[in-house]
Amino acid sequence: MSERPKAHWWVNHKQTFEQEFEGGYLWSPKTSASGATNQFYNNMRRAKPGDDVVSYADGRIRALGVVTDTATTAPKPATFRSVGSNWSEWGWLLPVQWQSVRVEARPTDDLVRLLPALPQKYSPLNTATGKGNQNAYLSEISPGLMALALEWAQGVSGPVRPPCESGVILDQLEEKECEEIQRDSALSQSERETLILARKGQGAFRDQVIRQHAQCVVTGVKDLRLLRASHIKPWRLCSTSIERLDPRNGLLLAPNLDQLFDKGLISFGEDGSLLVSLTLDAQDVSALGLVQHSNAKVSLVPHSQYIVYHRTQIFIP
Repeated sequence: MSERPKAHWWVNHKQTFEQEFEGGYLWSPKTSASGATNQFYNNMRRAKPGDDVVSYADGRIRALGVVTDTATTAPKPATFRSVGSNWSEWGWLLPVQWQSVRVEARPTDDLVRLLPALPQKYSPLNTATGKGNQNAYLSEISPGLMALALEWAQGVSGPVRPPCESGVILDQLEEKECEEIQRDSALSQSERETLILARKGQGAFRDQVIRQHAQCVVTGVKDLRLLRASHIKPWRLCSTSIERLDPRNGLLLAPNLDQLFDKGLISFGEDGSLLVSLTLDAQDVSALGLVQHSNAKVSLVPHSQYIVYHRTQIFIP
């Protein structure tokens, strides 16, 4: 596999600049309001730690940022309130470390250099006027345009805004869901306990996953003390109790693979081949032992429905 080079991004977020700057993230729906694929939203999955981001709002460059983690599926931030009322409730959350710029420059003040530097496809700004494209969100830009943005903004100033911790946000979300399960009078106490144990791949869910596989589906490790019952469709995203407890929604994985799978850094192709995210450093891929399993084909027929979900909604290519 070839490692993806560092990229540069430009985000148009007039409606949500304050919330995203203060919160240390970017958030977008996964598709347009009609359900169609949207490249500006797909770019959230392409951004990787270390990439640069230019924040553009109200016709000005407002801040500069650095991506600190890969995107993860997360609910629309409550701080958005009525903004984006037509957006879906779940989308991509991308942690970013922001810092204000010294000069909130207007790119339209330097059209002579701006226009030739804009991408011809999926541009954040109109290639004729230099004004923001209304439907654009996150756009990949060239190193040349990034250099211009840095020059116009004259660098950064003020405190560094800490990025959000997506893991903490998702843990809080699951804790809230656990509280709702505990309050659900339609469930018996035994059913509540079973569902909550399944959150961490324990209890009856783990037992059934073990009966299916008995070993790590990738490495073949058989010592159950070393293996985890990992949800394919994450527990927090399951729409029913049946999905949360369905053994077909579980894989037995070694701990390092469980972590990678949960974060969407590995997945499985239609033929059962191991997919590895290009956002991972090549040296790390080798150190984790993923290269030696790259040609293996895992039999995942009973799990196909959930694997498709993971590959399209969780995996970061």
